[in-house]
Amino acid sequence: MTFKNRFTPVIAATFASLVLLFFVRLFLWLRYNTLFSDLSAYETLQSFILGSRVDLIAILTFTSILILLATLPLKIVYNIYIRTLFGVVWGIIMAMIFAISFGDVLYFEYTLRHLSNELINLSNDTNIIIDMALHSYLIYTLLSTVISILIISFFVWLFRQKIENKTHSLKSWMSIFLVIILLFFGIRSKLTGKSFGFSDAFAVNKVSSGNLALNGFFSVYRTIKDDGYKNNHFPFEKALHITKSMLDSNNTYYVTDQAPIQRAFVQPKRKKYNVVFVLIESWGAEHLDSYTPYEALGVTPYFTYLSNHGMRFDNFYANGSRSIYGITTIMTGVAKPTGFPPIGSGLEFSKLSYLGSILKDNGYDTLSMQGSSRRSYRMDSVMNLSGFDQYYGKSDIPNAETIDEGYSDGGIGTFDYNTLHFLHQKINTLKPPFCSFVFTASTHTDFHVPQKKYEKFEPSLSGYTGFLNTMYYADSAIKRFMNEVKDEPWFDNTIFIFTGDHGYQSAARGLSKKMRHVKKAVSSIEHHRVPLLIYAPKIITPSKNRTLGSHADILPTVIDLLGLKNSYSSIGSSLLDPNVHKRFVYIQDGSMMGLITEQGYVKHNYENIIETNLTDPQEVADQLLSVDKVETILLNTNRWNH
Repeated sequence: MTFKNRFTPVIAATFASLVLLFFVRLFLWLRYNTLFSDLSAYETLQSFILGSRVDLIAILTFTSILILLATLPLKIVYNIYIRTLFGVVWGIIMAMIFAISFGDVLYFEYTLRHLSNELINLSNDTNIIIDMALHSYLIYTLLSTVISILIISFFVWLFRQKIENKTHSLKSWMSIFLVIILLFFGIRSKLTGKSFGFSDAFAVNKVSSGNLALNGFFSVYRTIKDDGYKNNHFPFEKALHITKSMLDSNNTYYVTDQAPIQRAFVQPKRKKYNVVFVLIESWGAEHLDSYTPYEALGVTPYFTYLSNHGMRFDNFYANGSRSIYGITTIMTGVAKPTGFPPIGSGLEFSKLSYLGSILKDNGYDTLSMQGSSRRSYRMDSVMNLSGFDQYYGKSDIPNAETIDEGYSDGGIGTFDYNTLHFLHQKINTLKPPFCSFVFTASTHTDFHVPQKKYEKFEPSLSGYTGFLNTMYYADSAIKRFMNEVKDEPWFDNTIFIFTGDHGYQSAARGLSKKMRHVKKAVSSIEHHRVPLLIYAPKIITPSKNRTLGSHADILPTVIDLLGLKNSYSSIGSSLLDPNVHKRFVYIQDGSMMGLITEQGYVKHNYENIIETNLTDPQEVADQLLSVDKVETILLNTNRWNH
């Protein structure tokens, strides 16, 4: 065989690599055909095509440097020994990708999802794996070994073939820039924004589609940076017993042993209320006028009014410290365990209870949007997975805000009033009952406000005073939105749910003593506290609640509030259920985890208690270790939801 120029063997090698991974995917589809039976022929084809995109990303990510070297217009590139080296390296890379992807197909049988960062954990069971490889899986061990050898041999042979055209010119060097551009877009798919992620691997809104499109190698290298599971304090059955004893209520029952924390309400009564979720960026309770433990600063007067006329929960927390963690928990009931990916990065390959899908099952029209870019947190894909039919981002939202001369148009996101005004317009196109979800952006750095009148404190793009100014502005945007929708025919039958995605920096550190008197800093748990406000003046009697809760409680609370018959899986319980045995909040805090109870809290680093306000914290520490283990094991073994 003779190649025309130095580019053709690289193109041939890339094509051969794609064909190899296609057959691995075909093996997956044939081996577990019944698991993909919910896909139509067209959806299956779509998933295979999207799978080729996933394969190409994996291949180019690990061969890009080799491709560049092999296409340089240098004499040494044509040396037979150098080309043999190219073939060996490419062959080893593809043999590794094949081996992991092939092993993943076998692993799929046990969890019904692809490998991820738990590959690290499997190294702890090397003896078991070796035993399986040499006995029950011996045929596959031999087959994969032979194929790996053939892969390396094939690519060595391919790169050793003669190349006809060895001329060099300025044009040859210019072609390298084209190669770099093609590699960049081949790996990232786009110039800016988030690169291709797990949630993009769904050709249709079905877990089976994503599982078919993904390969094990892609899943592993995208999550391998996470540490292995460290919680070995209790056997799983004991941890499950402790966790279920806390979640127990005579108003709910456990649905199946296959998903041991999946529950349903005993006597649901269908109520066709509309639901509007407003998730506010960095809306930490520590900074809100009527929620702060410090002196109020007058930055959220309307939210104070709204809170006094709704069902407010003052003892409510975010389970994580990032926006995507809050979105994950609200949409699925999963409080992301330490080291586990959020939705959009791999969590979706476990069977989950999705808020939007549950409401759609009950005839709800669904709509979602965020003030930031459409791809921020891969929200376009995430909201589609979560069951929201319509989705909009910054680029879809027209300006409705008055902007003073010399002021910006909103920074990373559009101004909150633009988002909420657009939400109002889109809600008017929905058919009741409906559910809408909006995530705001103005209170995210950089801190921009549209008009000078919102600069209650010194302007700052990144400082605390700038944050307070954006809170003052966001409060105004919420007020204008609520005043506009109160005259709509759907308003009286609508429940508005406001909460923050996570807290912000410590208020005690953010402000100097000249601005207000701070007697003492509160505990670190305070920085996780966010408000929860359920506002429906024609439906819900205003009340001030000290019921302990978190984002994980929102999913069951909504199901309870609307009287839905659907079962759900969550590490939380309905905030309206007075019979929950023991309320708790599981939090993820970097490399630490924590549990907040009505008695106090504990933070733990998987080895020791590192922070607590309890005299005897051992019982709460045991509960924390149990909850963490149950969540992680159920997600890893795909038993979260059935």
